[in-house]
Amino acid sequence: MDVKAYLHRVGITATTAPSVAALRELHRQHLVSIAFESLSIHCGEKIILDHGLLYEKLVVKRRGGFCYENNGLFLWVLQVLGYKPRVLSARVKNTFTGVYGPPFDHMIVTVELEGRQWLCDVGFGEGIREPLPLEAGWEEEQDNIVYRLREDQGEWFLEKKKHGNWSELYKFTLETKHFEEFKEMCEYQQTSPSSIFFCKSFCSLQLPRGRLTYMGHRLIQTEFTANGEVVKATQQLKDDEILDVLRNRFGIVLNGKFVPKDEEILPPAFD
Repeated sequence: MDVKAYLHRVGITATTAPSVAALRELHRQHLVSIAFESLSIHCGEKIILDHGLLYEKLVVKRRGGFCYENNGLFLWVLQVLGYKPRVLSARVKNTFTGVYGPPFDHMIVTVELEGRQWLCDVGFGEGIREPLPLEAGWEEEQDNIVYRLREDQGEWFLEKKKHGNWSELYKFTLETKHFEEFKEMCEYQQTSPSSIFFCKSFCSLQLPRGRLTYMGHRLIQTEFTANGEVVKATQQLKDDEILDVLRNRFGIVLNGKFVPKDEEILPPAFD
């Protein structure tokens, strides 16, 4: 595992000592370079939470991954570069069911730097572009999207403003977790009918003020306009077009037999 190869993968030519500016660059460059995707589940590849395997997949093979993979790799990079990251567990509010997932549903990272804690998340499709100060009530606009951190009796919420109202993305506590603790939920995400990763084949890459997403048989171009509106353009795809789209638009080449999927997600049996 070579951190220089990772930096080349995300388009960074030189490293500096840990700083907020350097952390912001790392975070943003990861998001625009490495996709958030569920493709392994739909082409016969088992996802195992091992840093060496994550490096091989995301850096060497130039693939993407879901939250445990992207944030797991980012965690390793931060440690190698001299940052002080902590792992936290979050529960995502599913955009299809409106229900929060189970504990360890999502992995996020915080970094202590320059006297503040910073929330980092390079493994969430609609998430932050750059680290946010972990401060209750903090609001910040990033690429025409406004995010807010809210705290209620020890529980934190990451929210995004939609049509003038706040929409919850996920919730979490500040209890430190370990990367290995997410292995059971990693299996759940690959097999459960309540998991978006199991029910939908997708690949999403951040763009300046937008996002490019493949899902099922659709290619979706999303633009976040200056007035806070979301503009989407959708293209329907045939089976024989999907692999070309993944290769030409996302830079992803799949080896196994790929089966597109876009099924309804069942609400999980969790409060």
